[in-house]
Amino acid sequence: MNSAPADTHPLHQLLPRLGSDEEFRALRDLLEECGYNREGICRRLEIPQIWEYRTIRQQRAVAIETERGLDVLIRLFLDNEYVGRKEMDALLPAGAAGILERLNLVIRDSERPELVFATVTLYPGTGLVENLPHGVLIASDRATAPDPAAKYWLPADVVYPAVVENTRTFLEAMPDGPCDAFLDLGTGTGIAALIASRFAGRAWASDIAPRSAHFAEFNRRLNGAANVEVVEGDLYEPVEGMTFDRIVTHPPYVPTLRPRFVFRDGGDDGEQIIRRVIEGLPRFLRVGGMFYAVVLGADCEGEQFEERIGKWLGAARDEFDLLLVSHSLRTPKEFLSNAIAKKTTGFEEMQFWQEIWTRRKTEFLFYGNVVLRRHGAGRPATVTRLQKGAGFSGKHLNWVLDWQAETHDQARLDQVLDLHPEISPDCELRVLNRVQEGRFVPQAFSLEVERPFTTECRCQEWLVRLVAGCDGNKSWREHFRQAREDGIIPAEATERDFASILEAMVTNGILRVPERPLPV
Repeated sequence: MNSAPADTHPLHQLLPRLGSDEEFRALRDLLEECGYNREGICRRLEIPQIWEYRTIRQQRAVAIETERGLDVLIRLFLDNEYVGRKEMDALLPAGAAGILERLNLVIRDSERPELVFATVTLYPGTGLVENLPHGVLIASDRATAPDPAAKYWLPADVVYPAVVENTRTFLEAMPDGPCDAFLDLGTGTGIAALIASRFAGRAWASDIAPRSAHFAEFNRRLNGAANVEVVEGDLYEPVEGMTFDRIVTHPPYVPTLRPRFVFRDGGDDGEQIIRRVIEGLPRFLRVGGMFYAVVLGADCEGEQFEERIGKWLGAARDEFDLLLVSHSLRTPKEFLSNAIAKKTTGFEEMQFWQEIWTRRKTEFLFYGNVVLRRHGAGRPATVTRLQKGAGFSGKHLNWVLDWQAETHDQARLDQVLDLHPEISPDCELRVLNRVQEGRFVPQAFSLEVERPFTTECRCQEWLVRLVAGCDGNKSWREHFRQAREDGIIPAEATERDFASILEAMVTNGILRVPERPLPV
């Protein structure tokens, strides 16, 4: 993606070695024997999820008591601390030190040879991949020096740990249905491609940074994922001439004054990488294929983010259905206030953000899922934006796209009208009453749901009456005829118009149709 000169720190010259299948098999067996897996680590550290280990580590005043092999591995690979060589030999199984040293995962300190430290951070991946052999294990760069007092800095091409909140956001909703060819652009540690090895015939993991490609290949071998191929180059460059039925990316999206980190910096507006990725979809995504990303994008005055995505697709824009699922939608002022509260961004960078957003007339910053599916059908493309709610998962992305395609296909209109809608059990009706002539009179109505998407639909009384009559017994066609007879909709309203109402009510979770149940 972005290429940047690599800073050099002595610790970052210590890359893990790409060993043989036998050496990696021995490493997996060692880690499993010591209980170095998600369950074992969470139990030992008394945390509910592996994602929380970094916070817990920062809160601990002292290291954990080193009583067994698992403790040694936690101190080496999660805490990134020194461990005594004698202590390691005594508590780890026989031959363990040799296994770790041969793969250059653990080395002696040059000034204090009685101490050893890990060259990487090594941790279990997400619970989404429990059915992979041995789960999934991921190595990435260290975050600190083994001596906390030592001067330390991260290189521009640092391979960032995958066990962080934004990576979890990306992985949690990544579509996991079977596919033939899967491509992960800007793979970093390779975790998305490793997850895809469960359901894809073959997966490609691409990254512009040689360091990332090295770690991704190390992790591929560590997990024994024979159907994953790691390639190095700028975006689609290494797979030129190929096509895929699933393309995913978690690209750099931070607006950048001065490029610093390959994994983070998304150009002067934050959209340079995702723009290039989407521009390539007409060439690399097959008909019926799906693209998935988590990004930060801008809604600007006169041009929302989805309109800009359509422009990036060029002449092929009508071939792609688009779904945006917002995890947050904040004004630039709210975004900057949050950055100030977290104390993770310098004043100069925040000033640059404010200037670029003012220049672009940015009204809101969208953070969430971008999903495109190439329908290849003779119908207009659909464009939908939703707000993430409780219980949302990747299964809902496919469900919405399927539902949108069905309701926008003129040939399937009869099937849509014959569905039997009912009120969602999660739907709430809120009525605002105002005093008129000494008594309360209903003045405003809203239908609200929070699962799996958060929706507040402000509507007129006739629509509330219509929804209230949906109990699953009558078809939508029957509701249409009754509504026209009762005069609550215009006489010139067509079945197509009425089908659009059902589409919106079901998409937003206000109504549901038993014939098309929501994924659990």
